[in-house]
Amino acid sequence: MLDPLYPRLGAANLSAMARRIGIVALVILALLVISQLVIPPIMESRISDRLTAAGGSAHVSVSALPAAQLLFGEGSRIEVTGSGLNLTAETESGAVFSDLDGYDHVSVRLDNFRAGPFQMGSFELTRDGSQSPYHLVARGQTTPTDLASYGASQLGLPGGPLLSYFGGNLLGQAAIPVALDMNLESDGGRVVVTSGSGTIAGLPTGPLAELITSVVAVKL
Repeated sequence: MLDPLYPRLGAANLSAMARRIGIVALVILALLVISQLVIPPIMESRISDRLTAAGGSAHVSVSALPAAQLLFGEGSRIEVTGSGLNLTAETESGAVFSDLDGYDHVSVRLDNFRAGPFQMGSFELTRDGSQSPYHLVARGQTTPTDLASYGASQLGLPGGPLLSYFGGNLLGQAAIPVALDMNLESDGGRVVVTSGSGTIAGLPTGPLAELITSVVAVKL
């Protein structure tokens, strides 16, 4: 004969288990809510601090669901604005796009800042999806003296027409305009120009476009 208490004990066990599951679910939900509120500001502050370490101002906004993805360099969107920055990268080569590649949508808009040997009036780097290329539009200037002091080897400048132009036709402090409108891709985190136009004093400057972008991207 079945114990008449068995059904009641079974129901009590099921009820206790359901309460435990409910408590665990509530804890997980609370942690997710807290992470959405806490993690983005921390990541935004870290990026802003890197950008403004040598001066200027910046505003950074990042988003991801769940926000814990941001801890691993992934997210749905990153938006950066800034002005008056002085950016000097520790390295201009390597996987400088590695962090940005983790975001589906990218918008970086900087004004009146220093990027290595370049004084930039404007810089816009955008991407509208993880499979889309980056689009760079930038305006600024430099001088032969600044380029030389920065180092031709770091710039990746070839010999020939460009260096001849610098050496023979410009004074050391004469301003050289920079105008870039290009599509870029990430090759294992490295900046690669794929299409568009870029000139410095009317001459093609793919390596210089990659350098300017790298100096900014390595801080993000």
